[in-house]
Amino acid sequence: MKVDTTFLRSKVARRVFFLFILCALLPITVMAIISFGHVSQQLKEQSHKRLHQASKSVGMAVYERLLFLEAEMKLIGSRLGGSGDPVKVSLEGLGEDLAERFKTLALQTDKGRSITLLGQIEVPRPLTAGQRRHIGSGKTLVASETHTDHPAGVFMAMALDPQRPDRGILLAELNTVYLWGLGDEATLPSGTDMCVLKGSQDPMICSLHRPGAFAKDIAHLIANSGSRYFEWQDREQEYLASFWSIPLKFRFFSPTWTVVLTESKAAALAPMADFKKTFPGVVLLSLWVVALFSLIQIRRSLVPLEKLQEGTRRIAMRDFGSRVTVTSGDEFEELAESFNTMAGQLGRQFHTLATIGEIDRAVLSALEANTIVDTVLARMRDVFPCDWISVTLRDSEVAHAAWTYLRSGTSESDTLVEAVELTLTDLQTLHENPAHLVIMDKHLPAFLTPLTTRGARSFLVLPLFRAQRLSGFITLGYRDQPVQGQEELAQARQLADQVASALANAHDVEERKRAEALLQESNRRLGDTLGELKTTQKQMIQQERLRALGQMASGIAHDFNNTLSPIVGFSELLLLNPKTLDDKDKAKERLRIIHTAAQDATKVVSRLREFYRPREKEDLSAPVTLKRVVEQTIRLTQPKWKDQALADGITVNMAAELQDVSPIGGNESELREVLINLIFNAVDALAEDGTITLRTRPDGEHVILEVSDTGAGMTEEVRQHCLEPFFSTKGDRGTGLGLSMVYGIIQRHQGTVDLESEPGKGTTFRIRLPVQGERTPTRYQQEGTDIGTKLHVLVVDDDALVCRVTTEYLISIGYTVETALSGNEALEKFRAGRFDLVVTDQGMPRMSGDQLASAVKRVAPNTPVILLTGAGKTVESAAEDSKAVDFIVSKPLSMAALRRVLAKVKALEHRLRPEPETVTDRP
Repeated sequence: MKVDTTFLRSKVARRVFFLFILCALLPITVMAIISFGHVSQQLKEQSHKRLHQASKSVGMAVYERLLFLEAEMKLIGSRLGGSGDPVKVSLEGLGEDLAERFKTLALQTDKGRSITLLGQIEVPRPLTAGQRRHIGSGKTLVASETHTDHPAGVFMAMALDPQRPDRGILLAELNTVYLWGLGDEATLPSGTDMCVLKGSQDPMICSLHRPGAFAKDIAHLIANSGSRYFEWQDREQEYLASFWSIPLKFRFFSPTWTVVLTESKAAALAPMADFKKTFPGVVLLSLWVVALFSLIQIRRSLVPLEKLQEGTRRIAMRDFGSRVTVTSGDEFEELAESFNTMAGQLGRQFHTLATIGEIDRAVLSALEANTIVDTVLARMRDVFPCDWISVTLRDSEVAHAAWTYLRSGTSESDTLVEAVELTLTDLQTLHENPAHLVIMDKHLPAFLTPLTTRGARSFLVLPLFRAQRLSGFITLGYRDQPVQGQEELAQARQLADQVASALANAHDVEERKRAEALLQESNRRLGDTLGELKTTQKQMIQQERLRALGQMASGIAHDFNNTLSPIVGFSELLLLNPKTLDDKDKAKERLRIIHTAAQDATKVVSRLREFYRPREKEDLSAPVTLKRVVEQTIRLTQPKWKDQALADGITVNMAAELQDVSPIGGNESELREVLINLIFNAVDALAEDGTITLRTRPDGEHVILEVSDTGAGMTEEVRQHCLEPFFSTKGDRGTGLGLSMVYGIIQRHQGTVDLESEPGKGTTFRIRLPVQGERTPTRYQQEGTDIGTKLHVLVVDDDALVCRVTTEYLISIGYTVETALSGNEALEKFRAGRFDLVVTDQGMPRMSGDQLASAVKRVAPNTPVILLTGAGKTVESAAEDSKAVDFIVSKPLSMAALRRVLAKVKALEHRLRPEPETVTDRP
């Protein structure tokens, strides 16, 4: 049968046709896919179960053979054990097929002698201590040795007599053909391969043609299989696999053997082949039937659609007079009639909209109100036929005054302008009818007088609003009452809105021009004001800089006074009372306090670099024993809380309630500074005799440090602001920086500060710091401090006292030292003599330490150079510039820092010179 398919050139026909095909194809395909997936899943599950059962059966068979072989070896052992001489024992009567189960049998005595009973056994691998204990307990040992080129060998060993270990061990190599059952054709199901793995990775035997590919990822596949099933792929071939583990650890002291059976997925899913052959034929037959019926139905519906399509093309070409004729007697005929009606209405509306669009473009492009009004009077009658048309605009200066622009007759007639008055009633009426207002009354409002005097009796008024304020209205006048539909009224309202927007834009342009003139004048005055403001601002910035500099100097002086107090106090006590030196312990303690305070003073100087450089993380990583810091601070501040307080007539009791707490990570000097500030504040708060108490206690993963006093306390206002910088209640005696520095230091240590205080009840500062966790030793802790061989050192410094201190340090270690007070003198001595090390200051006249280091390296490239840097440069910038320097040590020099850098000098003798390293003395 021939079917006409020319109509398929239509997009709708093709869409409907393919929709029919899809509706038929989709259910069939979905059902086929579901069926195919369900059957495939069932076949896979059956294969998995069959493989699992087979692997279990094979594993059980292997285990039973092991038990049988164990029993047979025990029988052999019993014969050997009952004979006086094992060599004379015959194996006859144990079965003619003994050689089918054992490759070799041998007896090993405790003296290392090996007696071969069957076959020829190689020198056995020594037994481990664990294996000997297992055999000694009367159990049987099974061991295996895997090989890459042939199957693994399996060995079985047991004690000849567990009660008498000296009688020896019976050792046998098992016949793996018998053990794995390879001689039995019914061992494995048809189409399957078997692999036995020691543990889950080493193959002992594998029937696959590429066992290496299977064993490569077998451990990962078995470990991730929760159901003893898994799938694997070798090249393009996919396989199903199942495994069963033989536990041998307890009985045979051997790792678990894993029996894996695998089968080709194609073989498992072979029954699906017939379904794949029949399914395409069923689908093609179904598609043919559906296509035949869909072509017939589409043909009946396409002819009316083609006529309607042709009609839409003519309308698109603005041919609104054409008609579409359809006589199908169904909905397509009704659709054609509706289409013809729509074409007529579109023709009328197109003309109206085109005219409205022209008016819109004209009024919206105009920037003057007069031009907009002339456009409306000339063109609006083309859209809305009327006898008269007028535009009334309110006067912006007189409240109730308005001007009416009127035109009658042809569009070329002149425009008349008349003044009208708008009463409150007129304004209220127009506001209450914002869309339109139709007036046909004998008592006409006064603002319609310019039209009524010319014979108009019916009016359509369209109010114009700008920002919800009536700015005017458009009036269409008629001699007779017109017939107007809702659509025409909506179009008139739309045009009126466009005119209102255009008038608003014109008004805004006029306002903008006036505003620009005012703005230019304001800008001129503003420029003059900005000039004066910049001058004033420069003066204020200069004053603020001077004030901030004074406050910073006050803070530094505050910290120096704190750190210098114990130095001045204890040194003065030693000078005033020389007999104190006779008490060596007391004198040594005071000297230690002076040394600690001096180190803290160096930290105050080092903090000056924080104004231009961030703090290093290592500064807060050292372990700190808080109890020791508190005890040191009490001794450091003794001149303040004891001697000075007694001089002022006040007795201060210092109480320490210190519990053992875990070390914290931080900077010991900064923590002492925190306690010094808090103790000094507490002393200042005591107007009479009182007590200052320092407490430490653990708090979970944190440590609590409290400083309490029985002083005057704080008001609520002072308590809220006391931690702010430059806030002080001491007047000229205070800088307001002490507590703010305390707060900043504790924040850097990742701690918190709580404050409790009431007037007359004293003050308690509670500091909470985190306990230091386990930390990796720093580079300085990991490296040794062994200074090694005694060296001949050249010390260079233009300051004689500093040079002397450095020399005394080196001599106390045991080095020989020569000194020079300038770079030129040092270079002459270095050229004349032989030195193992050069220690030089950085800032020296005529020749700096960097220049001296470069000169030394030119003479002797392997001579280490240590650079001592003070206030001239920071440690970082010195390291960048000093390419010939091996190590940089910051001043003041300490014995600990010197020993560390000397240990590095020793390491430098055996390797190439690294980048300059910086060594600082961290207390």
